[in-house]
Amino acid sequence: MIRLKRYYVLCFLLAVIFFCACQSETQQLKKAYSLYQQGLELSSDNSAVAAETYNKALHLLDRCDQTQVEAQRLKGQIEDQLGLRYYKLGLKEEALRLHLDAVEIFRSLPGSVLLLNALQNAGRVAASLHRMDEAKQYYEEALQVAITQSDKKIAKNILLETGREVYMENGEYEKAIEVVEEAKDGGASPDLCRLTLGMAYYHIENIPLAIEYLNMATQSEKASVRMSAYHGLYQIHESQKDYQKALRCYESYNENMVQENKEQRNEEIQRIKKDGELQMQKNTMQAMRKLKRVYLYMIIGWLLFALGVTLLLFRQKTLKDRFKEENSQFKEENNRLHMDVAMRNNKVFLTAMALSEKIAGNPEDFNLQESEWNEYLELIDLIYNGFTKRLLECYPSLTKTDLQICALTRQGYSNQVISAMMNMQTNSYARRKSRIKQEKMNGLEDERSFEEIINSL
Repeated sequence: MIRLKRYYVLCFLLAVIFFCACQSETQQLKKAYSLYQQGLELSSDNSAVAAETYNKALHLLDRCDQTQVEAQRLKGQIEDQLGLRYYKLGLKEEALRLHLDAVEIFRSLPGSVLLLNALQNAGRVAASLHRMDEAKQYYEEALQVAITQSDKKIAKNILLETGREVYMENGEYEKAIEVVEEAKDGGASPDLCRLTLGMAYYHIENIPLAIEYLNMATQSEKASVRMSAYHGLYQIHESQKDYQKALRCYESYNENMVQENKEQRNEEIQRIKKDGELQMQKNTMQAMRKLKRVYLYMIIGWLLFALGVTLLLFRQKTLKDRFKEENSQFKEENNRLHMDVAMRNNKVFLTAMALSEKIAGNPEDFNLQESEWNEYLELIDLIYNGFTKRLLECYPSLTKTDLQICALTRQGYSNQVISAMMNMQTNSYARRKSRIKQEKMNGLEDERSFEEIINSL
């Protein structure tokens, strides 16, 4: 019984450990997704902090089951975003590796949008590393994915980026003009298209078209685009020795550069404010998590304490029951020994034992007294749990002599011994025994023998 209870306790503890392990893996996945969302909020403002957040998320994902689709997709998204952050921080080789890892993950999962983004990012980083063949390959694959999705806008943006990042950087200006013109007609960013076309025409010395497109680019709402356009115009006018126009373009270039710097400073201030707010939120969340962890540890501690107390009480009860059982067995054994000693000192018992060892033809009369018979019957009641009392309850008409015969029969003595003890002939004893069964023990209804009736009690 004790082993069975220990088995149940062990099974319960194993079940708790298994449940906690499953819950732990689920919690790790949830925490990783939460860090991914936090990284997205930080991405536009602080690449370093965002990169640190994404790395923490990847570390948590390493503890999860990598065969789950949700874990794989989240890992690809985190690696793609982390690659963008590394690219901004100048870690281009590491960024390209992360983008390509994300590409491999997304190729094995449904969801072409994620694959499209990862391919674009890989192409951009490869181009910045002057690995133009690789960059072109990634952009072309991204373009095919966009065409498969029938997303014309994204396809045109990919064409524009291919022209700017690959063909312009590689000096293939004619090809750049071709793909950017196609992108412009498809609805890609007009400002970037005009700026790119202006610079491409400038490099192939088609000055009128270069000036036309660069002048249109100066109307952009973005200071960075206007600044680049004025810089291109400045180079054109200076090469043509039109110094007045070149000076005006240079002044406009400086003005837009100042404005861009101002916008960057404003963005930096906003970023610092946002970082402060996020840090405060992060500190609050960490404090809440620590408090929850303390509560959890307290609950687990109380549960373990309660389990320990329960096991201790159970052990004490088990030991107490065992002690009672052993004490009861000891008392029973002690009583049995006392009764055995008392029985061996009883004259009736000694007479029966003597007759059992050797039956004489004319057995000697031991002249047993009534007090000796009473003592013998009392001992029989002690040994056999109130034998004579139960016998009288079943058969009230039995006499004292009948009880003596029944007691000797209960102890298993033979007919010869009992007849000698009762000073009867064996035949007379047999008739007496039969009369007791028939007249006093419902012998007509009970088919059992006299001995079977006695032993059943």
